[in-house]
Amino acid sequence: MIATVSAIGGLIGLIVSLLFLAKQTKAVSEQVRMSNVINGTTGVDTSLGNLREIYFKMLEYPGTRAYFYDNKPCPEEGEERERVLILAETLADVLETGLMATRRIPETESYDDWRDYCRFMLEHSPTLRSAVSEHPLWWRELGSQV
Repeated sequence: MIATVSAIGGLIGLIVSLLFLAKQTKAVSEQVRMSNVINGTTGVDTSLGNLREIYFKMLEYPGTRAYFYDNKPCPEEGEERERVLILAETLADVLETGLMATRRIPETESYDDWRDYCRFMLEHSPTLRSAVSEHPLWWRELGSQV
């Protein structure tokens, strides 16, 4: 009789432990999901912040925007050429980072939007296209959008 009561008590303890473990597992799962959402938001926010910095540089030098949005070819020489090439490489870095962040963290729900923006930029900027094509190992994700 004592053995039966002990066995029942042990089973009840085991059931309670399993229920508690299930509740803890659910809580940890929710924490991981929330962490991924926060990481995704941070990744997108960082990429957008970096993109804003490039726009501010374009504002500093009127006319540079056309090299990225209006199919204007890169200047052949001079300061303007250097400025456009540096902006192109910086923009490629930002676009690459955005693609990687949104692909690796699906909770951002922004991969398709970011990919479409990258494709638009590559289609409308001979300078950006050229930089990515010349250095495919530098911008693997972006290069796959060409």
